[in-house]
Amino acid sequence: MEARSVAAAHGWAWIIAGTRLFLRSPAQWVGVLVALFIAMKVLNYIPILALLAVLLMPVFLAGLMDGCRALAEGDRLEFAHLLSGFRKNAAHLVTLGGIYLVGNLLILMIVAHIGGDAFTTIAGTLAKNAPLAPEQAEQMQAAAVSVTRAALVAAVLSLPLLMALWFAPLLTFFHDVKPLPALKSSFVACLRNILPLSIYGLVVLAALVVLVPFGLQLGLYDVGLWLIAPVFVPSIYASYKDIYVAAPSASKPD
Repeated sequence: MEARSVAAAHGWAWIIAGTRLFLRSPAQWVGVLVALFIAMKVLNYIPILALLAVLLMPVFLAGLMDGCRALAEGDRLEFAHLLSGFRKNAAHLVTLGGIYLVGNLLILMIVAHIGGDAFTTIAGTLAKNAPLAPEQAEQMQAAAVSVTRAALVAAVLSLPLLMALWFAPLLTFFHDVKPLPALKSSFVACLRNILPLSIYGLVVLAALVVLVPFGLQLGLYDVGLWLIAPVFVPSIYASYKDIYVAAPSASKPD
């Protein structure tokens, strides 16, 4: 698969295209995503199954992308689309999930090494809920610097992983690309389109800034992402269609 470079304004166009795909079947989108939300929450309550949830993320994403393809071709979005990834290239999709899991674990280990003690210091001090002595205030300031450094390292390391995985499940599912070539192609595609992806990311981030506090009030830290999912998910498909030159095949999306 060949990725092309597109203009920066296309980042906003993907949001618009995602919104249009959502509006073709809003009730079905909400139903499918609520079903996935419940399934993910159930899996995440049990530590071992939480790892399984990470492994299956590309599988479910492939199913959602298959639903987007159906809508783009004038067909219906159905609950069965969620399972499409289990019926085609499932092993390769799970492999992508495994790479994502290992990558995040490595990043977590690095972040813990840089700021683990600082996290503990801040949490312990805040838990006491008492006025800070001058020495404690200095410790908190030093800990805050370490935590900030750890957060920046996490962001820098997470970005290449996200870039490699952004299009990889779609390439594997729609075009039978194996995991490593799919990861490489996705990373290169994101590099070639860093400007539109930056604009796209800023729009998504702005939506999350508005919605995350609402989720925190409900005790669900990730509810903001799920609330924008009806537009966010089809916008991923829109970005894939825009950037990649589809190769002729029976499974080619519209």
